[in-house]
Amino acid sequence: MTKRLSMVFVLAALLVPQAVIARVADSKRMERAKDLIADEQWVRAIDELKAAALDPREPNKDEALFWLAHSENQARDDMEAIETISRLEHEFPKSRWVKPARSLRIEIAQRLQRSDVLWWYTAAPAPPPPPPAAAPRAITPAPPAAPPTPAPPPRAVAPSAVPPSQPSAQAPPFPPPPPVWVPQGFFPDTDLRIQALSSLMGTDAPRVIPILRTIALDADDAGEARRALFVLAQSGRADARSTVVEVAKTGPEPVRIAAVRELGRISGPTVASDLLQVYSSGNERVKYQVVTSLARRDAAPALLRIVESEKDPRLRDVAIVTLGDAGGRTQLFTLYSTAPADAKRAIVIGLFNAKAEDELIRIAESERDSAIRDEAISRLRLLGTPKARAYLEAHR
Repeated sequence: MTKRLSMVFVLAALLVPQAVIARVADSKRMERAKDLIADEQWVRAIDELKAAALDPREPNKDEALFWLAHSENQARDDMEAIETISRLEHEFPKSRWVKPARSLRIEIAQRLQRSDVLWWYTAAPAPPPPPPAAAPRAITPAPPAAPPTPAPPPRAVAPSAVPPSQPSAQAPPFPPPPPVWVPQGFFPDTDLRIQALSSLMGTDAPRVIPILRTIALDADDAGEARRALFVLAQSGRADARSTVVEVAKTGPEPVRIAAVRELGRISGPTVASDLLQVYSSGNERVKYQVVTSLARRDAAPALLRIVESEKDPRLRDVAIVTLGDAGGRTQLFTLYSTAPADAKRAIVIGLFNAKAEDELIRIAESERDSAIRDEAISRLRLLGTPKARAYLEAHR
């Protein structure tokens, strides 16, 4: 059931920005159809949606066609689903439901193992046509001159030697699929390209990874770059991970931050050292994200290295507090004995995050700085463990 419903949730997420636009309320038939979809009653939902799509009074016919294609797909009637998507594109080309329907078409192509279709959807957009040449300015004609001596006719130039008028788009490695898969005049946007590339990752990763790298580094939209990085990070391949590391080191700042975030979610023994490499060459925002990503990995040794080497007090204190989130209570208490005064409050907060009641009690008992001692006592009070409450009760 979860797999069946996941597509509905993804498509709904795609439509959220437009869902706030005023729209006509659902008809009774559409309400019944959506209830049937929620109950996974695909055949009955198809009957209702077909009737809605044929009813000239149905106000949301484009939405009915999308849910019809979705229900036909769930009922494993792939041909009907594809034809319904084509009908939606033809009858309502500007509808907000066209894009998720095209995403559904890619899912069907993946299930049918139509690599030719998927590769066609990965092709880069065609370059824009060159701007029209400016009209020449009118020039006053000069007096006629004597006719020149006729020149010999020019030699014929081989067609292969004529340079192209403009660069061609990235050609798909397969001929165009039938029109039911690729409508005339249609070219996929970057989101659909990334989805198709994700579908091909399992079978053609060596060819897919460089394309995703190009999208991540060159995309005008940071969201598109993030989606490309997500696909790379989820693959589990070493070459995909090294690509994410490369982007984290060399991409534009928003893309580097996204790459660091994805690195924090990748499993593997070398990821912490990869993040430290990114930290050493990153700017302030990238460094903050590295610290956050290391905390998610419980990478206390790597965070300790940042704390010991970072010269910026703000970054150092963030790393200290995050070290507590990563469970580094031993490292924090060891730091405390030699830490400068301006770092001790951050260490107390880090120990609180690590729920290190014993270490906080020892600081409360031995610290001479009343402000830091009060901070430790306040954290013990907030922690509220039996040992903390017993200490506070005994030292009222």
